Amino acid sequence: MIKTVRKMALKKVSILIPIMCFALGGVSFSETEKDVPRTGLIKNQVSNIRAGDNVNFEILCQLGKGEVVKIIGKRYSWFKVALPKKAYLYIKSDYLTILSEEGVGEVNAVRVNLRAGPGTKYSILGQVSKSERLKVVSGNNGWHKIEAPDGTSGWIHSSQITFRPDNITGASSIEGLE
Repeated sequence: MIKTVRKMALKKVSILIPIMCFALGGVSFSETEKDVPRTGLIKNQVSNIRAGDNVNFEILCQLGKGEVVKIIGKRYSWFKVALPKKAYLYIKSDYLTILSEEGVGEVNAVRVNLRAGPGTKYSILGQVSKSERLKVVSGNNGWHKIEAPDGTSGWIHSSQITFRPDNITGASSIEGLE
């Protein structure tokens, strides 16, 4: 009789687990994307955009009070933001062919990492592939400093952002986010 009760209990659990997984499959226990505001204002004199969602990641650029950021996601108390043009990334020189004196380069390999600094010890912030064109700012020691291409992102702590609608119309904008 005890074996029968155990078998029935196991059978109920084995049926219940898939049902719960299916029912909760679309549920997120953090804020959903629709709950995250689309633009925010920097509220401090200087705020850091980082390569990841904690203070141990590299600083990609600094923004000043009133500048606008485009928010594309959220993780815990950090907002994922589209990188402004003043945030620079790095690509190994071997994978970029300079096309013009105006600083346009073309990627010559598949799946090349874009990094937060000039070296493999820095965080990877994205990848580019053959024939993509990048704006080169400078080159040094086997690495090219480039403008952040569209689709790259960084992170800013939520305490650095405000969402007051009355400030958004009078705010200065960041080039490339308009």
